Amino acid sequence: MVEYSFDFDDFRDRDPRGLFDDREFMRERDLRDEIARERALMERDRMDDEMRRAAEEAAKLEETKVEALSTDAIVEAINNPLVMVASDGRISSRQPRRSMRSVMRAPSGRDIIRRSGQFAMQGFDLPTKKPRKKNKKHCKNLSQCLRQANAELRTQKGKLRKGKTQADIMRRAQRLLRKMK
Repeated sequence: MVEYSFDFDDFRDRDPRGLFDDREFMRERDLRDEIARERALMERDRMDDEMRRAAEEAAKLEETKVEALSTDAIVEAINNPLVMVASDGRISSRQPRRSMRSVMRAPSGRDIIRRSGQFAMQGFDLPTKKPRKKNKKHCKNLSQCLRQANAELRTQKGKLRKGKTQADIMRRAQRLLRKMK
């Protein structure tokens, strides 16, 4: 038994009070969509103009030496994301990369520096730090103590004994390590 049912199409066709005028809602929605499209188009044009201007500036500075430029020109070259200063002092341009993220929001200063690659490692490695002997010995002893503590606090099948936790195993291992010293 159906208590209440109606056909939605009949309800839409017969609106005696004029409460549900879809045309007005559709006009408002279309207007909002058109405004959003215009804004996106203007933003895209602005980004294209900015990229074109930066590319022209980079082309101007292409293949010049840092020593031959004034201080203002050097600062401009360093801060321009489309220009890369090589380790030998040669200035070259880099191709702009456009992603959906860059269109959606303006990049921060740190983002620009990260993407520019101007301060990337260029042809040399940092010296590697040698591990301490003391630390190596400590790690070896701790792993030995952990092995012993696990053997004491676990059953033959490998489950923890009743009332014991992983924290108890670590405490036991630390105590064994202190005794070992």
